[in-house]
Amino acid sequence: MTNRHTNKSACLIGLDGKISAINCIHTAAKLLKGKRLTNQSISKAMEALSGLAQCTGMTGMEPLVFVPVFDRDLTESSTGVTDIANYYNCPVLDVMMYYSYLDALEKDGFLTLDMGVLGSPLRRKYRVNINVLEAIIQGKEVRPKQDYKRRKLRNQYDFCHIVSEMADTRKKEGVDTQILLGDIMKLEDAFLSLNLVKALRDKKINIENRALFYIICDDYIFCSERETYLSELMSSVFDSPGDRLSIRCSFLQLENPLIKEDLVEGVGENSVKLTNQGVMLFLEEKANAFVKSIEGLDCYGFASAINKIFQDADENRPGFSEEIRKKLFRLELSNRHLPFVDKLKTNYDQLDCFLFYLVCYECMKDSSLDLGSLNSIYPKAQSVRMVHMLKSNEHPLQKAKLVECSKQGFFDRSALTLTDNGKRLFFGEDARNFMEKVGGRDFFLPEKIVERKLFFCEEVQAQLDLLQKSLEEDHFAMLRKRLEEKGMHTGIAALLYGPSGTGKTESVMQIAKATGRAIYHVDISSTKSCWFGESEKLIKDVFKKYEDICRNSEKHPILLFNEADGIFSKRKDSDSSNVAQTENTIQNIILEEMERLDGILIATTNMADNLDGAFERRFLFKIRYDRPVLEARKCIWLSKMPSLSNDDVQTLASEFTFSGGEIDNIARKATIMEVLRGRSPMLQELKSLCREEKMHGKSARIGYS
Repeated sequence: MTNRHTNKSACLIGLDGKISAINCIHTAAKLLKGKRLTNQSISKAMEALSGLAQCTGMTGMEPLVFVPVFDRDLTESSTGVTDIANYYNCPVLDVMMYYSYLDALEKDGFLTLDMGVLGSPLRRKYRVNINVLEAIIQGKEVRPKQDYKRRKLRNQYDFCHIVSEMADTRKKEGVDTQILLGDIMKLEDAFLSLNLVKALRDKKINIENRALFYIICDDYIFCSERETYLSELMSSVFDSPGDRLSIRCSFLQLENPLIKEDLVEGVGENSVKLTNQGVMLFLEEKANAFVKSIEGLDCYGFASAINKIFQDADENRPGFSEEIRKKLFRLELSNRHLPFVDKLKTNYDQLDCFLFYLVCYECMKDSSLDLGSLNSIYPKAQSVRMVHMLKSNEHPLQKAKLVECSKQGFFDRSALTLTDNGKRLFFGEDARNFMEKVGGRDFFLPEKIVERKLFFCEEVQAQLDLLQKSLEEDHFAMLRKRLEEKGMHTGIAALLYGPSGTGKTESVMQIAKATGRAIYHVDISSTKSCWFGESEKLIKDVFKKYEDICRNSEKHPILLFNEADGIFSKRKDSDSSNVAQTENTIQNIILEEMERLDGILIATTNMADNLDGAFERRFLFKIRYDRPVLEARKCIWLSKMPSLSNDDVQTLASEFTFSGGEIDNIARKATIMEVLRGRSPMLQELKSLCREEKMHGKSARIGYS
């Protein structure tokens, strides 16, 4: 031969002109089988043994112990030290001289241990690595598996990544599952110093599930979703379809040891991921960067943890699953310092507690829990019954006044919200931040009210002064105490009535500013809902909200019913219509609430003649407003337009019997003219504006009270 193997025996050369591993094994076997392992017999086979080493990468005397294992493997037999001794017809002690080479072949991946026979070196049995066997038989390049033990392995992250690589290789090359698991066990033996390995073995978790856990840990680092698909996990470790199905079922039925030990949790039917405890076992000191502890949470962290439990629940298996129960139990147990936890656990079952927590989470987001969401908490039949119970206000949480059912959104869908009692229970001192807030148009803080000078006749001014002094905090506290001692109602109700624009609403504003009280303004139109029965609920909510505001305010605010004719009017014949019945019901509710009022209610109306007599008796102050007299009109003109001369003021006040609201309109128009023309309007122009203000000989009603 002319190639580099010309000095080799022709029997060692394959068809491609290169040294053939199978030919080397065949030649060595013929020369050595049945011969004693003497220097003479080994030297005769040395050419074949060296050729085998050259084409496979073996070293030293590794080919000598590899040949009998390979020969016996062809008959489906595993090989131990005694078998090699019998193969070479020599004492076992002679073979033991070469045992280190046998061990090296196993470490380098040429051989694998038969998992059925382990123990001392004399009892161990070896098979040829299936990949090596096939490569030698097919005349391909021999590539034993990677020597994982000799790789630089620094920590548990490297360890899990190596296991994941081993599983991927098993899947690609069709390696038997038992061989993979044996290799993983040997890897564990080499790195028992890792806490991860030691902890799993201490928990008595079998090798199959330890292998799965290592792969799930590796996916936690390298997968963006931090999840592992069950189908891929099963196929990478198990070659048997039955084993794959069995292990997968153990996850879905929450019977897998990894789930029972709270190391892994299911994500739907298709995926699993590490639990917080699993992450902490895997990442150790780095876990805090990925996991927020469920211990020592405040109410906000607790609500967020509850929502995560809800979101992680399997949407394909609606209902309060055992998985949710366990997570909720652990969360509550870890946060017994929160006052609401023990109170709720003592008085309600776990499912009702979970429902309450979900409503709390929605409240934290300034939202509500749609009743449609109950399908994800309860089985369908139970969900229907639960919705009916909630709509009927029969649920235990409703009876305890912790949650309430109301209509929300464009389509008035029913939703659960926290009551103020529920907010106080869950949020504690922060509850007032979540109390239902009224908008800027409905709630006026005293510091936001613009101070204005009002002008009335002496009689009206005297009554207003008395009302204002009664509402000054020191006087108000003394009055309430004295009234209570005498067994009288402690609330103060006042009615301001008279023509539009005479300053009724502005009087309330100025009294509020002077006494440092906020105003809770009731929008009358909002209390008249097109939904039957909603109006009654809305009017009850007005007084309930007012009570809550009083409870959480340093000073009682003023409850203002502006233009109250619509709900304080004379009651109608209850047989006339459903609308009449509803309006009468609303009035009865208001009358009852005024009887037990422990605050301040002021109502204004333009049509006192239409006021129901029952309401009239319940107002402590009744102040009549008339159109301002000449002197009052002059003062109003000067306050609105201080640049007017005394003569002009006298003329305008004499010729036009305007209310304060109408004079304000003229002053605003004059300002517009001044801006557009660059000068103040003359007297004649002001008179023209005054005449335009009249409609059919009467003052225009423009919404002033």
